[in-house]
Amino acid sequence: MAYDLEEQESLAEIKAWWEKWGNLILSVVTVCCLAVAAYQGWRWYQMKQSADAGALYAQMIQANNLDDKDRVQRIASRLCEDYSSTVYAGLSALLGARSAENANNPTRAEELLSWVVNSDDHPELQAVAAVRMAGIQLDQGKYDQALASLNRIKDPAGQEGFINDRKGDIELAMGQNDLARKSWELALKNLDASNPLVRLIEIKLQALPKANSQ
Repeated sequence: MAYDLEEQESLAEIKAWWEKWGNLILSVVTVCCLAVAAYQGWRWYQMKQSADAGALYAQMIQANNLDDKDRVQRIASRLCEDYSSTVYAGLSALLGARSAENANNPTRAEELLSWVVNSDDHPELQAVAAVRMAGIQLDQGKYDQALASLNRIKDPAGQEGFINDRKGDIELAMGQNDLARKSWELALKNLDASNPLVRLIEIKLQALPKANSQ
């Protein structure tokens, strides 16, 4: 096909422009395509991880219902090691800790709860895990460690009532009645009146000697 002079000039300009910018454009397009592919691949991987973890957690619940404590611990370990970023890992650590407590294995329970507290993937479970860990340490007479566990909670928002209730239990065990009173009173301020824990805290307060009488 023959081109007139004007068309030939335009084609020459396009050719020159492409020679100058073509490689860059192809590189940018390639990078964008790879980024999209990588994102889609990551999404698929995350979905598969979540699905596999969910299936394992279902097996863990079944094992717990059958009181198969060894299998519960094996699954908990696998979820925490291989599926740590999924919500099921955090839940499995809590369930595994409860199973370990029932098996009179506080060391294993502390290990799993500490994993939750130290994990950046499960901030929503951190306070629950820390309060439970403090309870285990309290039962063992590790009062300073129990208080330290509560102090490790990064975001206590919404859990202040439970945290201060446990703190009061520890302070009472340490003979610090006035501090226990303050912690329980603070716990009541942060709990809804319908919470069943409220009545228990009120009973604890009533059982305390009067302030400054120790």
